[in-house]
Amino acid sequence: MITIKYPYPESIIRDKVIDHLEKYELINNSQHGFVKKKSCLTNLFVFMEKVIDYINSGIPVDVIYLDFQKAFDKVPHRRLLMKLSAHGIADVIRWIKNWLTDRKQRVVLNGQYSGWSDVLSGVLLRTSSVCYIY
Repeated sequence: MITIKYPYPESIIRDKVIDHLEKYELINNSQHGFVKKKSCLTNLFVFMEKVIDYINSGIPVDVIYLDFQKAFDKVPHRRLLMKLSAHGIADVIRWIKNWLTDRKQRVVLNGQYSGWSDVLSGVLLRTSSVCYIY
């Protein structure tokens, strides 16, 4: 038996989107999450360096923490597609639209199934493509 691993469709889409964003320099240099050689931790280091510089200079610093943990559960599909179009990501927008269109979900609890409902917002687990754009 031969096992052939294929990339997840969302990883193909992510790679296409990143290629486009990098080609047209649409990713701000301050972006850390979801960027090669940068992470949320590198973002924290840059932030802390700025805070320390301000404090050492006698400049008061206020910090507000925002929790975006569930932010991508609420991304409306239509808004995402419009934003992709605005950035000129035409070559993969059809894939993304097909991937998001006509999705259904239901809840199973103790062997009881709910009815099927349309999914109009949110992204699938393992999906990081949206994070680059939104």
